[in-house]
Amino acid sequence: MKSNIKIRPHQTTLLVAGFATLAGFLVPILRQLLLPVLYLNTHLHELSHALTAQATGADVEKILVNANGGGVTPIVGGNILIVASAGYLGATVFGAAMLYFGRSEKSARSMLATLAVLLTFSMVVWVRGDVVGEISGAGWICALALMSMFLKQGWLMFSCQFLGLQQCLNSFQSLFTLVKISAETEVHSDASILQSNTGIPSLIWALGWAVFSLVMVAWSLKLSWKPAPKTSKRGS
Repeated sequence: MKSNIKIRPHQTTLLVAGFATLAGFLVPILRQLLLPVLYLNTHLHELSHALTAQATGADVEKILVNANGGGVTPIVGGNILIVASAGYLGATVFGAAMLYFGRSEKSARSMLATLAVLLTFSMVVWVRGDVVGEISGAGWICALALMSMFLKQGWLMFSCQFLGLQQCLNSFQSLFTLVKISAETEVHSDASILQSNTGIPSLIWALGWAVFSLVMVAWSLKLSWKPAPKTSKRGS
């Protein structure tokens, strides 16, 4: 029986890139090559904190992006349950959206342009006094805008889905690390913030976010494998 699933060229390249990324997580030297994509993940992670903070009535002081790829967003007020959970989950949702909308040239172009606009908003409003954040943010705004304007068809779809896959993989890898440190140490983190506010162990929060991210990655990859539906033309 013949399979109805046809793997398109950009999807094959996407699979190879995904496995290469996983290898990069295991080799410290190769991981340095992934820093630019990790900075994008951090921008989206911290932006998710900031947006949910504003939505729940909090004051956002600023967004900082560290040279090692970490970040912090000082916040006063708001719904701590939503705001603290938004970082890892938000970055994963951004990645899942990029995988999904990368199925067609039109939606991939719109998705990359939307990210460029969101990062521009973040840079203007929140990212300040932070050289790494300012340089990486400006670089990604230019890169996303140029990709959305000039890339065509397969390359455009691959770029959108590749960046989406990177966001999902980076978020899940960060969550794996968070689960480990939550089980073994008392390092300050989003999970430890919720532990101090709710009494629920940080390990439980980290595991819950990891499960959510894994489900989102699997679901978005399944959907992204299907070609976008073609719009039918009605006769007059």
